[in-house]
Amino acid sequence: MANYNVLFDAQAAAEEVVPRVIARHRSKGVLTWKLLHQMEEEVLAEVSSSGQFSDRLLQMICAPAVLSYPNDDRPVSFEGHDFLPIVFAAIDRAWRQVH
Repeated sequence: MANYNVLFDAQAAAEEVVPRVIARHRSKGVLTWKLLHQMEEEVLAEVSSSGQFSDRLLQMICAPAVLSYPNDDRPVSFEGHDFLPIVFAAIDRAWRQVH
């Protein structure tokens, strides 16, 4: 059970950082795939800087490259995607609250 707790702790740490990251990009208006990936990197960098979580654990909460999420200027849509990474979900939820 301890392994799940550390995963939930990493998720909570990411969700705490997300509003600050979104505040820096609020003026963009539309959440594009490119912006989503950029904000995910910023969230992970801030969470990683605490030194509390291993890189392997942080990889578990972000979008795996194998899923090939787009990284372009189209608006984000998770239709057709069976898996929603933790950090992407947190950013999407918070973005919708401010837009």
